[in-house]
Amino acid sequence: MCESRGVRTAPSLALLVAPLFASLCAVAACAEPTPDPPDEQRPDGVALCYSPAAEAHPATAAFWAALGGGDRAARADVVDQLEAAVVEQPDQEELHLLLGLADLWTLAEPLPGEEAPAAQLPAALGARDHLRRAYELCPTDHRIAAWLGPVLVRFGRTLNNPDMVAEGLAVLDQGVAAYPSFVLFSRLLVFADEPRDSPDFQRALDAVVANRDACAATPGDPACTDHPRAAHNREGAAVFMGDALAKAGRRADAAEAYQAAMAEPGYAGWAFQAVLASRLSTLDARIAAFATADPTDDPPVAWAVTDQCAMCHTR
Repeated sequence: MCESRGVRTAPSLALLVAPLFASLCAVAACAEPTPDPPDEQRPDGVALCYSPAAEAHPATAAFWAALGGGDRAARADVVDQLEAAVVEQPDQEELHLLLGLADLWTLAEPLPGEEAPAAQLPAALGARDHLRRAYELCPTDHRIAAWLGPVLVRFGRTLNNPDMVAEGLAVLDQGVAAYPSFVLFSRLLVFADEPRDSPDFQRALDAVVANRDACAATPGDPACTDHPRAAHNREGAAVFMGDALAKAGRRADAAEAYQAAMAEPGYAGWAFQAVLASRLSTLDARIAAFATADPTDDPPVAWAVTDQCAMCHTR
């Protein structure tokens, strides 16, 4: 089963992995799991397989405390706790899911010493294996597609394996069909780094618009709201969406996305107000930089910075 730690792999693979996984936490960043209420209370209708034992497990509490507190120093201990928990309770979806997400957090927001490709490879493998296992244990929890699909796509691209890329895209499509307001965001992240005039970047842009429309149709959906486990979900998502629209050169739409975050009830307590202010004050320069043929002068984007998880989750 999920034997991802202590893996001995050729250095050439390790050297390829870290850059390609840099944005994966953002897949999770603005739409994290919430406790499992009865199906009739879920606006998305997705059936989860959480159990009281997994939800009450100390490792579950430790994960949410560390992520919500932005406590990266506690993350290694959280991973250790979750690894022990999945050994004790190997058939618990929630524990595998949280371990996979903890690995994604490690990839996206590494501590000093964790940036090296060889150090990141075990986390990349762990994310893949534990997300796979979570989906196997609960094939009706289509939120998992939002993370597993991009992991498979990026592994496939790294290994030049078109079948794995196709598998990842198929997983994403399955998730989008079942839960569009949650999973569409991942299409943005899979294609957002493509050249802005390419068909693939257009797929990312289409996902932004479709995600916005899906949330408008389901305003109470936890994927579309701030909630205790993603306290600034909407504010953080506005930065991701605004950055994609700015890259596309859609100035008015980008400004509208950024400004929408400022109207959120939680905005006053959001630690990243300066990021949003900078986006608005430099919007014309950002659009101009994206418009050049040289990608090296592109400005920073939300899906490739080392506080991408924190933007949505830090309380």
